[in-house]
Amino acid sequence: MGDKTTFGPFVLDRHRRRLTRDGQHVPVGHRGYTLLETLLDAGGEPVSKEALMARVWPGTVIEEGSLTVQVSALRRQLGDSPQAIIVTVPRIGYRLVTKPLQRDTVSGPPLVVVMPFANHGNKAEDAYFASGVVDDITTALSRFRTFSVLSRSATAALVSVPNILASVAEQGIRYALEGSVRRAGNRLRLTAQLFYVQGGAPLWGEKYEGDVTEIFAFQDRITESVVGVIEPTIRSAEIERARRKPASSVDAYDLFLQARPIVDGPGTDRDAEALALLNRSAALDKGFALTRAYAAYLYEKRISQRARPLGSNDAEDAIDLARQGLSLGANDPLVRALCGWVLFRLEGDTTAMEAVTQAAQENPNDAVLMQLAASVTGMYGLQEDSIRYHKRALALSAGAPEAYQSLFGIAASNLILGNNEAAIEWAMKSLATFNDWIFTYIALTCAYTNLNRMDEARATLKRVRELSPHLTIQLIVDGAAKYDAFADAVIPPLRRAGLPER
Repeated sequence: MGDKTTFGPFVLDRHRRRLTRDGQHVPVGHRGYTLLETLLDAGGEPVSKEALMARVWPGTVIEEGSLTVQVSALRRQLGDSPQAIIVTVPRIGYRLVTKPLQRDTVSGPPLVVVMPFANHGNKAEDAYFASGVVDDITTALSRFRTFSVLSRSATAALVSVPNILASVAEQGIRYALEGSVRRAGNRLRLTAQLFYVQGGAPLWGEKYEGDVTEIFAFQDRITESVVGVIEPTIRSAEIERARRKPASSVDAYDLFLQARPIVDGPGTDRDAEALALLNRSAALDKGFALTRAYAAYLYEKRISQRARPLGSNDAEDAIDLARQGLSLGANDPLVRALCGWVLFRLEGDTTAMEAVTQAAQENPNDAVLMQLAASVTGMYGLQEDSIRYHKRALALSAGAPEAYQSLFGIAASNLILGNNEAAIEWAMKSLATFNDWIFTYIALTCAYTNLNRMDEARATLKRVRELSPHLTIQLIVDGAAKYDAFADAVIPPLRRAGLPER
């Protein structure tokens, strides 16, 4: 092996035991260097915690927490570069992702371009503001793996082309974000629009206004708002595109898109159809990790809702699919979060919980990751963390179809904390968004019971039994996870409200 190993902007100098980024020294320390070298030598394969501890602390017996601290410190030193991400592999250890995920820009996941925003003001600092917003949005969008984002350098090359959108379409880019900035006194107005390039139709548009004296906070608010709405907008557009595509030309990604709204939906009636679509997708692309992750998630959803099994052992099938997903796509935060949630829910694997929360930290602008992190922390009993993740999901995408889940999640956490009035308030907000989610009615029944509002509790329990006629106390007990703060909180009040024992 040579004296130097290059990955992305980093160079590992093995002779001098030194790491640099873009030529600048990165002070990782002796143990950090050894940890990075060990992960790098594994060529992207997972390395067990035991092997890492033996290499970093040779001949010394240490607690596993020391390795966790060292990994966290190294992650901070590597920063947010997509060319060097240390990911947690549940039940095993860690692996180093040294390449950004490659995507097919024509038939697979879409390619998005953030065009330079026009400056309609007269001040040079307005141009800097517009450029800063574009940089921030491009960086934030690049954290998503369900689509790819054209780099700023590649985008700059398009600016000189006379017909920019035509050139964009020729390169297989499906979505373009455009915008402009205008000053009026001390106020700045920014407009942004997302287009579907092939037809030129606008999918979304918004205006933002802020004071120039708070320009950085204004810039952060714009970035968060734009990124939060773009992902679900593109997701919906892609699902619709896949539905319209002729059956003879669908690919693995199209099949996955057709299955996703069924899996994400609250019901279970079409789950067999979704599983068949995911299996066809997996057969067409054996390396497509998201199909395994979502199939595992589908099984887990049914188990959590106490639905009738699809196979002889749905739990084992879900766990196996989750492990397959991790082996294929541990560099994708969404895959890690979905599979980690399944392994935590069905096996009580606390390492998997770490994988979910780490994925949320890697992409804090993905509402789906926020909801998964909220679910895993809430189940484990960390209700304040769960509420924080749910509120972040709502702030990012309050109008997303799955917003009712976060509203319910906040209700559930308040119920567990003993804040029954707040639980009722948030449950009502969830029902106003979607009124057929059984868990919201369960939380509402329990909050009413805890407050001795028994007429309301029994009326709400009646709705629970309409949605799930076979639900019993024993079924909840049998389906409870190893760590299940929600089940622990609802069993006593449901029993008191009159849910049958068996």
